[in-house]
Amino acid sequence: MKQENPQSNPPVAAGTASSSSSDTSFADPPVESFSALPSDSANTLTASESAINKELRRLNRALHALSACNQALAQAGSEQELLQQVCDIIVSGGGYRMAGIAYAEQDAEKTVRPMAHAGHGSGYLEQITLSWSDAPAGRGPAGTAIRENRICVIADTANDPTFAPWREAALRQGYAAVIALPLRVANSPFGVLAIYSEQVGAFESSEVDLLTEMANNLAFGITAIRSQEEGKRATAALRETEAKYRQLVEYVPAISYVAEAGVHGRFLYLSPQVGTILGYRPEDCMKDPLFWWDHLNPEDYPIALLEDSWEEGRPFQVEYRMRRQDGREVWLRDEAVIVLDPQTGKRLTRGMLIDVTERKRAEDALRESEERYRTFVEQSSEGIFRMEYDPPVPANLPIPEQLAMGMKNGYMAECNDAMAKMYGRASAKELEGKPLAEFLVLNDPVTRQFMEDFIRAGYRTTDQESREIDAQGVRRIFRNTMAGLVVAGYWVRTWGISRDVTERVHLEEQLRNAQQMEAIGRLAGGVAHDFNNILSIIMGHGELLLAAVGSEERARNGLEQIRRAADRAASLTQQLLAFSRKQVLLPKVLDLNEAVADVQKMLARVIGEDIELVASLHPSLVSVKADPGQVEQVLMNLAVNARDAMPHGGKLMMETSNVEAGAELARSLDLAPGRYVMLKVTDSGHGMDATTLSHVFEPFFTTKPMGKGTGLGLSTVYGIVKQSGGSIQVESEAGRGTAFRIYLPVAEGSTRRQQKAILGGSVAGGTETILIAEDEPDLRELARIFLAGYGYTVLEAASAEQAVQVSDTFTGPIDLLLTDVIMPGMSGRQLAESILSKRPQTKIVYMTGYTDDMVVQHKVLEPGVKLLQKPFGKNDLALKVRSTLDGK
Repeated sequence: MKQENPQSNPPVAAGTASSSSSDTSFADPPVESFSALPSDSANTLTASESAINKELRRLNRALHALSACNQALAQAGSEQELLQQVCDIIVSGGGYRMAGIAYAEQDAEKTVRPMAHAGHGSGYLEQITLSWSDAPAGRGPAGTAIRENRICVIADTANDPTFAPWREAALRQGYAAVIALPLRVANSPFGVLAIYSEQVGAFESSEVDLLTEMANNLAFGITAIRSQEEGKRATAALRETEAKYRQLVEYVPAISYVAEAGVHGRFLYLSPQVGTILGYRPEDCMKDPLFWWDHLNPEDYPIALLEDSWEEGRPFQVEYRMRRQDGREVWLRDEAVIVLDPQTGKRLTRGMLIDVTERKRAEDALRESEERYRTFVEQSSEGIFRMEYDPPVPANLPIPEQLAMGMKNGYMAECNDAMAKMYGRASAKELEGKPLAEFLVLNDPVTRQFMEDFIRAGYRTTDQESREIDAQGVRRIFRNTMAGLVVAGYWVRTWGISRDVTERVHLEEQLRNAQQMEAIGRLAGGVAHDFNNILSIIMGHGELLLAAVGSEERARNGLEQIRRAADRAASLTQQLLAFSRKQVLLPKVLDLNEAVADVQKMLARVIGEDIELVASLHPSLVSVKADPGQVEQVLMNLAVNARDAMPHGGKLMMETSNVEAGAELARSLDLAPGRYVMLKVTDSGHGMDATTLSHVFEPFFTTKPMGKGTGLGLSTVYGIVKQSGGSIQVESEAGRGTAFRIYLPVAEGSTRRQQKAILGGSVAGGTETILIAEDEPDLRELARIFLAGYGYTVLEAASAEQAVQVSDTFTGPIDLLLTDVIMPGMSGRQLAESILSKRPQTKIVYMTGYTDDMVVQHKVLEPGVKLLQKPFGKNDLALKVRSTLDGK
């Protein structure tokens, strides 16, 4: 055997050529010696022999590489392992410079993705761009083989113009020739096998045939491995699906079943969950053909009977109740479908029974909660509402624009009856759906400020006031708590609760007025005692001087003015006490008809001839208990008020009637239900507007010019009526006159006409002894002068203690004790008790300038007690003393 000429087979790169030459399985074939031939013939023959030997060696290596690749195909564990083994065998066994396998990607760029390579090719694949598109980057051997589904051979990489883009990188790696063989499945290329050789023209037809067979076998092996792997994946997926189905059937909280269709169909299969949900074993249920029907709640039979009408293949869902083994009832949701048995053609029901008992309980609880909430909303005395804005209002607009758009786009979406009634509607249906502009009022300053503050506070407000107008045009006052919802920068709705506080506000206003009157009353009561003492002195000495002055006209006129001024001051004090309800009343059972008749006799001189005075008196009027003098004051004040309202004349009517005040009327009058006498005083004057009417009973409020009125007339009436246990109402409109209604409680007993004081006439005196106890010396001296002038013997004491000493030391009888109610130290009541204990025949008359509550505390308003109110005149004192001594 002849060794291969080294020059005819140049060495390959390290790691490949050595491996190739050392592999004995790829040894060169033996060659016969032709040394006997002539030299020229021998040389020619030798060259031919050398070429043939090279071709044979290449074919031999290719054949052995093909065989080794086939073995790898049979033994490969995975696709990637096969690809790498084939590349290694081609390089190591076939003696090629480099081998690579790549797959064609189906992306937009038609990329060729390298999968495996071996040999002298470090960095080559990273330096080039592989593609199978019909672009310059895709016109190389690999791209062409895939794109055109043919073998592509580059016999000389250094000179083939189609290989120009890759020439430089290939020559650096020693690649002289390259062959690209498409990898096909069903004659469609999915990849390429590229083999690089260091010899120009390395790939001849025989070698190409062997390499083509290798590529075809490789493609088949890849397809086979993929099929195996796909089968494994399918098997694994099937196992996983079966496991999931088993888990679904056996572990989910539902009963899977197969049953004969129809209400009396028996179960063919039941999953183990039937034991948990119904308490039965599956086999026990399947043995009983009527198990399902017998355990249904009879009320759900109509639902069950629908199964006979269900169509095949159409899923259905129903809910019904079934009885457990322990007798308890559970709700089940039956989700199933009717199918046909492929073997028998019978209708079967396949489905799941899901326990929905807890959901049903939750739904019942929710329904009850909603019902309670609905009942709460409907029966609430407060207005509950929801307003919507369609379209929503942009929250980034200025506040005035938000309010204007809210009024335009908003409507009442939902409210309760209480809310509707607050706006004067009969029910919520009359208000729901109404635009806000139909019932909201934004032009009221209070309401507008309330809404602006609501927006500024982030669409939140609590217990804020707004002014509203109901459907009848009546102004109302609401207190509102509201919350607005802003979504994605838009104000979409408002929830709220409103209370009608109109009556409460009016009551609060009345309370403030009462507190004002109480404060003024306390002030008046505080000065009443001293002021009354002073007035008594002024008035008393004025009377004495008038009696002594004789016919001196100038002096008499001056004294008369002093007396009149004192009278006015006394009247003013009484009015202050009257409206503050602090004056001392001496109530008696009286006939209000008689009081009206008596007053009307005096009114002709007061109201003038141009006013028609009319009386309409009830013929069977019941009696009332009141102070006759104060009733007269009320009538006079109302008449004077009416006269001032009719400067050009008119009509003044006084009416009396019996009234039975029921609960509603009594509540409006702030009185207890019962029987009352009503006095109605009506005039045809110019009337009052709403603003004036709201202040009519306030002290010092007057519409008259300066100096024409004190503003105490009607407030005095109010105070007298209230202190007498009654109530007063007023109705008036501008230009339509005024009507006052006074309600006084009835009293049982006989009436007695008021005894009139003797004005200017003679009063009988006497010779009895009278003890005066008064801590005010000037007033005590005046009383002494008055009584001494009537012939009485007068004893004086500056205090209660001194009066006791006088009583103890005076040996004669003391017929009457005239004592102040409140004095330093011992009070007038205590003084009277002390003297009466030793002189029981002594009569007692109390004097007081204090208010009602102070007098009551000293128990001098009890029946039978004689009381003289300061300031008093000479005749008042003489009359009270004489009537007391005479037992009248």
